Amino acid sequence: MNIYIAILTQEFTQDVLIINLLISVIGLLLSHLFRNYILKAGLASKPTENVLIIVTGAITLLSVVYNLFYYVCLYFLYNESIFKLKTTSFLGSFVSVFFLFSLWSIIYFAWTYVENNRRNLIDRLKMESAMKDLELKTIRSNLQPHFIFNALNSIRALIDEDPELARKAITRISNILRSSITQQEITDTLENELTLVNDYLTLEKIRFEERLSFSKDIDPASLALHIPTMMLQTLVENAVKHGISALEKGGIVHIQSTYQEGILELKISNTGSLQVEERNEHSLGFGLNSTKQRLKLIYNKKASFDIFEKENMVHVRIKINTH
Repeated sequence: MNIYIAILTQEFTQDVLIINLLISVIGLLLSHLFRNYILKAGLASKPTENVLIIVTGAITLLSVVYNLFYYVCLYFLYNESIFKLKTTSFLGSFVSVFFLFSLWSIIYFAWTYVENNRRNLIDRLKMESAMKDLELKTIRSNLQPHFIFNALNSIRALIDEDPELARKAITRISNILRSSITQQEITDTLENELTLVNDYLTLEKIRFEERLSFSKDIDPASLALHIPTMMLQTLVENAVKHGISALEKGGIVHIQSTYQEGILELKISNTGSLQVEERNEHSLGFGLNSTKQRLKLIYNKKASFDIFEKENMVHVRIKINTH
């Protein structure tokens, strides 16, 4: 800026160029040393009051050193004795340099603050993501033994009644277990999940016979969309366990999917009525609670979960915004 002003006022000379380049280099070196001190002392992490005191002292020292260099340069370039200069010249020079270093410090600490906040935000998001993955894996690890236990109970009931059907049931459950154990992804396509559900309902049909009927109304556009792994099977299992098995004459399990304007809607309906504890969202069973948790962890506010009773049917409705 000094050089630019000198050009405008037609006072530009070789000496003006040299002295301004020298004091610029000195300023860069001093500010670089100051930055190294800030980093080594860890000033950015210290209390604000301490930082203000230390930085003010450092800026004062830097301004004195800078001016000493400046007057040395004046002496050698202009042969101007320091003793001939007035006190106001010293003071004016000191204040202007003090202002420059203060401005540098404000910009530096503001930038450091923004960068630290950005890094902290990234670290927090990474930690939240890791915790979310851990929680999802924990829920998944709890779902598998829960499902295996129920499936083995179904087979045990068949062994004495019909050994042939029990053998077929074992084949079915082996297919289901192979699919559920080998699939380690958090989500899977609706088409694959429906295959798993079909095997499960076929297995349960062997046990319940005419007491269990199931049907599907699936929008072809929804088949390629991803949903939480084993979520559909968990909800269907819940419908069979708490709905169909509790009714003497059995009932129907119906699965419906629609996909419109980026919203995937899944509805699992079963014959029966809501139990008292199911009406309270804080007292849902393991299967429904795990579903709500997983939807919240994976989709946050982009997914909703509802359970309600209508015309002697219990409906679980899930909406997922795929955008």
